[in-house]
Amino acid sequence: MVLNWNDFLPQGEEIVSLRKQIDEGKMVHALLVTGETGLGKKSFARLTARTLLCGSKEGKPCGRCNGCLMTEKEEHPDMIILSRGRSLTGVGPRNKTAIPVGEIREMIRLASVWSFEGGNRIILIDQAEDMNQQAQNCLLKILEEPPANTFFILTSDHPDQLLTTVRSRCRPLKMKPWSDEYIRDVLIRQGVELQKASVVSRIVHGSVGNALRLAADSEYWSNREEIIRSFFYIGGRSEILRISGHWKDRKQDSDLLFDTLDDVVRGMLAYRLNPGDKASVADLPDSWISFADRAGFDRFSQMLDRIAESRRQCSFNVNFQAVFEQLLLSFIGMIGDFS
Repeated sequence: MVLNWNDFLPQGEEIVSLRKQIDEGKMVHALLVTGETGLGKKSFARLTARTLLCGSKEGKPCGRCNGCLMTEKEEHPDMIILSRGRSLTGVGPRNKTAIPVGEIREMIRLASVWSFEGGNRIILIDQAEDMNQQAQNCLLKILEEPPANTFFILTSDHPDQLLTTVRSRCRPLKMKPWSDEYIRDVLIRQGVELQKASVVSRIVHGSVGNALRLAADSEYWSNREEIIRSFFYIGGRSEILRISGHWKDRKQDSDLLFDTLDDVVRGMLAYRLNPGDKASVADLPDSWISFADRAGFDRFSQMLDRIAESRRQCSFNVNFQAVFEQLLLSFIGMIGDFS
């Protein structure tokens, strides 16, 4: 998915300000994009690179010129990419644990010659915290005296692991978690059905990257369906032993179980607050949709508390099958009160 500047506008005025500086030729020589995993830092770094390397006179990045097309393929001769496990020289084994100082020295050598296109040169450093201290100290030298028309774009999940002197020579831009509505819209534009997009947007905590991965994870959706059928489509108490017996040796799946139940309950609560939006309860039977429509808010709190207590008991090595049965009994009791 190729993103444009409009896609990042919900991140706030910093995006507008940076775009204006690029258009006016006042881009800072070093940018440090930070934030949690999956917020789009790498995509934003590539977008900034495409804009700076676009050959169009206006409307950058145009997406059609050689500069844009080569940048999208990461083949532009004036774009140098540094990341763990990637070698600029292609000589010797790739370092899979860090960005070593040798890679920084090679980057400096490449940046010291004229750019191939005679314009800007971009240095992308993905997960900049992967640079060891020697590499960071080496980078510091070129950050202090950057070559003309050379722009450094660093991304980092953990900027606290970067030297203070490196951070101080970069303009910081912190990506914020995306809203549920934004993530849902992104997924729908990618062809994900509304009900699945609504579920994913609730559980990824603002991460577009995680949302795209989870939406395509068939194993997750298969397990989720099994959990929902076990707890919300059960015919009565007579089925408890059969269902719990199927789960008794699956303690390794307990986090998924509790996370899924927690999300379903929160989905019912969302429907209770907004009855017009049925997407959050679309995978539930009519009996539970009716429960969500009529139950008091204290019932949802009780269900969430019982899920949390079951999770706590599992952490203390209480018999998983017993925990599962008690939780299942509590759900049966809840729906029984509304039968």
